[in-house]
Amino acid sequence: MASHALEAKYGLAASELLDAIDARFRLKVALEGAVAEVQMAKKIAPLVGSVVERLEVHDLDGRPDFSIWLPGRQSPLLAECKNIRESGKACGEAYRVKGKVVAYKVETQKTRAATGDPTSRFYGTDQYHILGVCLGKKTGDWADFLFARTVDLACHAKHGHKLAVFQRVPLPDASDLSPWYADLSELLRHFDEPPCPASPSTRRT
Repeated sequence: MASHALEAKYGLAASELLDAIDARFRLKVALEGAVAEVQMAKKIAPLVGSVVERLEVHDLDGRPDFSIWLPGRQSPLLAECKNIRESGKACGEAYRVKGKVVAYKVETQKTRAATGDPTSRFYGTDQYHILGVCLGKKTGDWADFLFARTVDLACHAKHGHKLAVFQRVPLPDASDLSPWYADLSELLRHFDEPPCPASPSTRRT
């Protein structure tokens, strides 16, 4: 079997490359981000030819991860992929009631802000239309996802045109996932419906 291009480039076997990633926290975090994006692409790709007309995957700073064209739309829907928060985070990895986890938490802000503008770290409510959240860190299955429209996400308390830093994500076995969807095709079919009624912090425009 021919070696992978990265094995040839770095002079290391695949197992050595994987060991190097496994031993370095930051590399694992980056890998988990990539895994989530690949898994989300695998959710979208089978929809091409039915509810999706065309898909583009992006790997560019400042640009959402996916452009999704729906039949009859000239402009694409932009979709962002995030991983659910894991345990050990200082400000909590989940929402709890009396110690019991009642919902997961996803962080919707950028790694760093632009110089001179601390609010630039927050995503604008118009920067993407769909958020896909990989639940793999919690469920152990990196193909587990929930999806939401940006119009149904909570806004920042002080900057109404920005998304809140954290979003509440229901447990995958919750009886009511609203406004989240386990099936992306269902979200796309209902994309143009009015925003879901929710907390006052939810964007309604």
